Amino acid sequence: MKAYIHTDIEGVAGWVFYAQTAHFGLANWHHTQRMNRLLTAEVLAAVRALEADGFTEIYVNDAHGYGYSLLFEEFPESCRIIHGRGGHGPGWTPFLDETINISIAIGQHPMAGTPCGNCNHSIWLLTDGKGNEHTLSETTMFALLAGVKGVPLVMVSGDDLLCKEVEQKIEGCALAPVKTSLGLQNACTLSPAASRKLIGEKVREGITNRTHTRPFVLPDPFRLNVADRDPAKPELEQPLEGDDIWKLMHAVCNRTYAKFGNTDAVDDRTFRWPPL
Repeated sequence: MKAYIHTDIEGVAGWVFYAQTAHFGLANWHHTQRMNRLLTAEVLAAVRALEADGFTEIYVNDAHGYGYSLLFEEFPESCRIIHGRGGHGPGWTPFLDETINISIAIGQHPMAGTPCGNCNHSIWLLTDGKGNEHTLSETTMFALLAGVKGVPLVMVSGDDLLCKEVEQKIEGCALAPVKTSLGLQNACTLSPAASRKLIGEKVREGITNRTHTRPFVLPDPFRLNVADRDPAKPELEQPLEGDDIWKLMHAVCNRTYAKFGNTDAVDDRTFRWPPL
């Protein structure tokens, strides 16, 4: 069986704020390494639960920021790690297709505008084919992209507010709230050991309930826009329209920050990470 794990980092237990990216000092280096280790350990907790239930092919999407947060040398042979410069490559969710049995999202954060939401950002502003308006986090947008492929989102980890959003939109999805948001840069988190234990338990719960968790879908056609930090300030003057949510989501991204679909868009003579 095949599973897909979509990852971010702001929803990991222990994360409360970003490194000071304007200054690449020793403290920032240690912060980045600590958070990468915490994320990797949470993802591995999910991987072990999947392996124990017979999943032999596990795609892990390193989807935070620059797409290079996971310590991929820590992963077992069952995993295939998708990583590389964020906003580039063939798309946001490579290899997410109809052959995947279930999907999971680890390290997820609340959408932009969530009161007291720790590191809240990104909000998709969507109107569906029946005229209903929806606000989606990165997590529920991922669920929608998986849903059109017939893949259910069976488990999510992140803060309590993100879990609440998922609970309201995706019936049956197992939730692992590894921290309680107390503000934009404050939270009360579980210990790393407790968060990993909870994630493993909830992955097993999601696997058990997967036949009752339907793929998340909305009726087309769609009108779509996106905002970064302020929901009242969408990136596009007018939303884009279309029937295919996968193509539409990537078209919106490519109007803002991304170059999805242009696999040669990176100038690898000038782009380096970390900066030299």
